[in-house]
Amino acid sequence: MDLSRKKAIERWLNDLNNFSFKDFNNLPELDLYMEQVMKYLDKQLYIFQTSTDDKQITPSMINNYVKGEVIPAPKAKKYSKEHLAIIQEVCSLKKVLSLDEIKQIIQTTYKDENKELTYDHFNMINTNKTANIVSDAFKQLNDVDDNDELELTNIALEFAITANCYINIAKRILYYNRTFKLNEEFQKENEENNNNEERGE
Repeated sequence: MDLSRKKAIERWLNDLNNFSFKDFNNLPELDLYMEQVMKYLDKQLYIFQTSTDDKQITPSMINNYVKGEVIPAPKAKKYSKEHLAIIQEVCSLKKVLSLDEIKQIIQTTYKDENKELTYDHFNMINTNKTANIVSDAFKQLNDVDDNDELELTNIALEFAITANCYINIAKRILYYNRTFKLNEEFQKENEENNNNEERGE
């Protein structure tokens, strides 16, 4: 059965609204090899595809995350729950933030020993924000004719502009965090050097 543009969008929005990542405790218990990781993540990330050619994750991407120290290196070529949790978070953020910015977030939020609480907090925010935005999208679609390309495009434009504003705010916050941290480290190093000089070291 052929769907109108509006109905096709609404069907996908319903799928998105019913989607959430698995909680940490429900991630695979056994460590996985790369091929198993790919099969698992392909199923988890399908909802974010914008076209049939849009690959959300590849072995090369995962290798780059390891090389860039965004995720820990696998042990004996196997990936744990922690790896899967962080990879899913990276995939959620990579369309809006650079890998260095994502690394900054991961290193700050996952520095605590309790990886489970950190990941589940991300998952909760992701699920709640998605529900709110999907609800807003349905409201905007209410008064649009089934195949009104212009009105649907205007809705897309509004969401894109809103997303851009959020991205700019997120990037600026991360920038200030980096800048202030570097200043604090510089001042601390200067103080230590001054103290050493006073002691004649």
